[in-house]
Amino acid sequence: MCGYSEIASRYGFPVTLFVHPETAIAQAAMFRDLEQHGACLGLHMHPWKYSRWRYNGSRYHAHYGGLSEAEQLALLAESSALWQDAIGRRPSYFRPGTFSANDAIFRVLDSLGFKGGSCTAPGRVIPEMCAVWSGAEPDPHLANAVFRQIAGDLSFVNMPLSADRSVLLSGPSGRSMYADLRPDVDWLGQYQTSYKKIATNIVSQVLKRDPDVPVLNTISHNQYAYRDSGDPVYQRLQRMLDEVCAACSAANLEPVGVTLSDITNAVLLAPKRDIPFALEGAIFDKK
Repeated sequence: MCGYSEIASRYGFPVTLFVHPETAIAQAAMFRDLEQHGACLGLHMHPWKYSRWRYNGSRYHAHYGGLSEAEQLALLAESSALWQDAIGRRPSYFRPGTFSANDAIFRVLDSLGFKGGSCTAPGRVIPEMCAVWSGAEPDPHLANAVFRQIAGDLSFVNMPLSADRSVLLSGPSGRSMYADLRPDVDWLGQYQTSYKKIATNIVSQVLKRDPDVPVLNTISHNQYAYRDSGDPVYQRLQRMLDEVCAACSAANLEPVGVTLSDITNAVLLAPKRDIPFALEGAIFDKK
């Protein structure tokens, strides 16, 4: 995690770290130090992992989207208290593991006082993990209390994962996703696409949508050797950041490093837009 932060900082980018409760407890001093140096910290939650750690698998044994609203409320209240004991304050930001969620997620987060999160992966469809974002809003927005895939009027801000929406990638068992910028995946070897193509397409698509708060949001995980320059994931992270900067430059844009806290504040300050009510009728464009 320190290595990841160090690489990002060389490009002028701060990081947002979503920290599972037991990790917060085990490495609290490190996370507090990273926060003092510009990182934004939030709560991460894989209920089944939390269950194994705290309850020997006897409670919350599910992906996040498989929990009822009452279970989500209880789990987040309990895990937030543990996180607070470690870090020194309650978490204000959240991400569910595997981007797993159901329609209660934003209502629960808002009611518990969370300010923002990165909870959605537009285009991701993994039904067995309760992660279905087939029509999700692609840009930062106020979350919806009753339907997770569209913008709403809650005070909770959601920052989606950025993805190249030009080609939907299909996998086994009905899975699908768009390519994103994460260094965890060998996009060239596995999917015959490159960071240059992904970054260029994402920048172009964001410009075309012209959102109030444009963002390039990527992810990674904490098991990779980001202090070993010979590691393939280390090398892919640097290549990805190079291509993101190049894609922005080619579009006459200057990337500005921000955290989820900054994005949350920017969305809350943006002019409120009316959400149109859609009626039945012609809903497809002619080709």
